[in-house]
Amino acid sequence: MNNRKLNSKNGVNFLSCVLCLLLFFTCSGSVYAQTGLKENIPDLCYKCHAKVKEELLRPQVHFPFREGKCTACHDSHAGNMKGLVKKEISPLCLSCHEKVKNSLNKKFVHNALKKGVCTDCHNAHSGEYPKLLVKNQKDLCWSCHEALSQRLKNAHVHVPFQEGKCSSCHEPHASTVENLMPEQTHKVCVTCHTVKCTSSGISITYATEKMDCIECHTGHASPYNGLLGPCGHKAFLEEKCETCHNPIKAGARITTKTSGQSLCISCHKLDATKLKGDDVHIKEAKGGCTLCHNHHASKSSKFTVKASLICVSCHENTEKRTMFMEKAFKSIRCVPVKERKCFECHIPPHSQSPLYFSGDVVKTCSRCHSTQHKISHPLGPDIKDPRNGQPVTCITCHSMHSARAEFMLHFDRKRQLCIQCHKK
Repeated sequence: MNNRKLNSKNGVNFLSCVLCLLLFFTCSGSVYAQTGLKENIPDLCYKCHAKVKEELLRPQVHFPFREGKCTACHDSHAGNMKGLVKKEISPLCLSCHEKVKNSLNKKFVHNALKKGVCTDCHNAHSGEYPKLLVKNQKDLCWSCHEALSQRLKNAHVHVPFQEGKCSSCHEPHASTVENLMPEQTHKVCVTCHTVKCTSSGISITYATEKMDCIECHTGHASPYNGLLGPCGHKAFLEEKCETCHNPIKAGARITTKTSGQSLCISCHKLDATKLKGDDVHIKEAKGGCTLCHNHHASKSSKFTVKASLICVSCHENTEKRTMFMEKAFKSIRCVPVKERKCFECHIPPHSQSPLYFSGDVVKTCSRCHSTQHKISHPLGPDIKDPRNGQPVTCITCHSMHSARAEFMLHFDRKRQLCIQCHKK
């Protein structure tokens, strides 16, 4: 009986405690006591950050800053990031700018965004220029693409380029089309230009209207009328089509005097020391010389097409492996590999060297890696790889495209790499 009374009494006491706690929470509104701010945000912030408040007077103001939402981007007490921003700049910006974030899945992403942060190009609070750009568009783009500004000295300059309206032809963040074009080139160009190509006064629009405009024209500037070039065959730049083509007739199919490689070598004499005539890269089925060279105009002085477009069409496995290693291990180091500039190192079919290197393997690598070459492992014809008896070169230890180990090495350099040859 006594135990029953005791349990009943304890139960009453427990319920009383629970009711008291609920009453306290209801009255206080929170488990923890809170201290009210002296003033509302952002006025409280501006007590110390008066100069920041002055930025509200600029023509372009970031929405959260205009609304006084300081804590949307900044921690109020402490943080690990400079300026007490809540997290790294780009992830912070992309948490609101969903459209830009989604565009990063596209094939071509601007290096400025891939390697830098949003505030390299945009002000965080306010600015003088649209889109909160840190400079006017022309100067901002040329701060990285400085070489392009030199093209303004040409006799013929594309108007949007001259006026610094880069975004009229290029996407600033990412695109599915190369060179960050918003659409395929011919679709972009016809928004301003009607196609009206002629040859000796005869319209050839029927043959060119669906061609990629940059096969013949540059989008920036050229010494040639019609923005032809800026590099290309002399006959084309001087509009002497009959040098290679049969007489052009209105509405008729445009043909060349001969086809494939034979047309090219009628002017460019076949030198066996510089060109492998039977090489797979210039077989007629592949398109002959035009597999790698543009027959009209190009950005390159050697008229080469974009390597990233043509090489991977056959070397697909190399590209897949390189992409996998780049994403999984972030292993790609060499700039030509990163930018898919295959012709920087390989020149098929103009090479007698293995793997179509532009010259001796060691010299090919040391053109860029001169400092590393001075302190490298012994190399050359007198130093043999004990595994195969071949001369030791850069690619004996380093991979050309992708590698799991640092410095593009085949194996870890602390031990695993060395014991491949030095087993005793």
